[in-house]
Amino acid sequence: MRRLVVALIAASLALTLSGCSSSPPAATAPTPPPSTGLQQGSNAAAGAGTALPNRSVNETTTFAPFPVTAGLPADLKQKITVDKQPTIIYFYDPAQKTSVEVRKLIDSVRADNRGMVDLVAYDIGKYLTAAADGTVSLEQPAFGEATATKEAVLLARDPAIDVTLTPFIVITDGQGYIIYKHRGLIDRAFLEREVQRADK
Repeated sequence: MRRLVVALIAASLALTLSGCSSSPPAATAPTPPPSTGLQQGSNAAAGAGTALPNRSVNETTTFAPFPVTAGLPADLKQKITVDKQPTIIYFYDPAQKTSVEVRKLIDSVRADNRGMVDLVAYDIGKYLTAAADGTVSLEQPAFGEATATKEAVLLARDPAIDVTLTPFIVITDGQGYIIYKHRGLIDRAFLEREVQRADK
């Protein structure tokens, strides 16, 4: 019996010593999920600290009164001050491919959102001049130009509009406020969103 007890003690000591001498298997850290760019936790659900991508520096959501001046083109004045009709004012250069593309986008959005906004378009291409340093300026129309052309250029030069490049879009709402301005090629989804916002 004594031999059995000694044998059991010796066996347990051997197992204990062998367990101490071998190192435990290395713990593997769980692989983190791929980052989505959003914050984790309650702030992410609330949208705090999440940055939306800046898709264009040319997109300007604003809210300012439309400049109703004495020289405002009569058709535009009627739509904004009398009819209270949300309107897209489009300044363009017909020789410019981008202007042609933007006009197609405008027509497509208006067709899909029929009756929401009117369109007034002004060809000011021949009055835009580019300097050697790349800056663009809008020249005054010549003395003999038609009144409608002069009015369109003066409107484009108004500081509240400030057209320095074509194509250029201004959107007004039913209260006669500018709610959106954009220069250059526009994203169709952004344009449609602003058209629908103008009609509210």
